[in-house]
Amino acid sequence: MGVMHMSEKQAIEKATAEGFLVLYNQLQKSDFRIVEISDAPDVRCKDSLDKTLNLEITTTEDRPGDIQAALGRSNIRSAEALRAHLERVARGEEKLQFSSLSDEVSDQLVGRLQSKMMNDYGSNAALVVRDTSGVDWDWDDVIPTIRSRLDLTKNPFSLGIWMLSRAKDRLFQIG
Repeated sequence: MGVMHMSEKQAIEKATAEGFLVLYNQLQKSDFRIVEISDAPDVRCKDSLDKTLNLEITTTEDRPGDIQAALGRSNIRSAEALRAHLERVARGEEKLQFSSLSDEVSDQLVGRLQSKMMNDYGSNAALVVRDTSGVDWDWDDVIPTIRSRLDLTKNPFSLGIWMLSRAKDRLFQIG
């Protein structure tokens, strides 16, 4: 059997799916496992009864560019970039940026969920959002607000929309 070479995106999706399945299987008393890493949906799973679970994976970003910065693709979070930003603030050219979960992060997340919900991933699909934030947000406080901003009557994910904590140790159901 040949070694499958995964892209970095697929490696992140696989790790997210593995973390999700541990918690989801406990919650649902099921035994889903990954059978294929693909494109739409990102991860195909089956259980011992041959039931299918299709996972679409996405991530949160506190601010645009965070994911690339976290993956070393951008220096948006570098000390130099921060210093330059603070100098522009001191000169009155920019406003000080800070992440507020209730505003920026939930705006980002709602936008991402809305775009995912416009697609059809077929039956037995779940959307898994991996929290990539360096801040350990308490999603229990935020999810009601996020739910209120989504039209969950048009949710194509029959098996739910889920938030997986950055440490992959907590699972929250959004829809």
